[in-house]
Amino acid sequence: MLVRPRKVLPTVLTICAVLYALKDPEGAATAVKAAAHLVMSASESLARFVHTINS
Repeated sequence: MLVRPRKVLPTVLTICAVLYALKDPEGAATAVKAAAHLVMSASESLARFVHTINS
């Protein structure tokens, strides 16, 4: 199989995100902020989880 889903999906998502950002810059900025917040929350939770396991 020539197409690899793991490589295609992020590319498609990136293209969609760029098109959305061009159409609605304010909405895209909000989405980016929300995504960043989610990533921060997830990393904090993971750090807490690892700390709990190690102690």
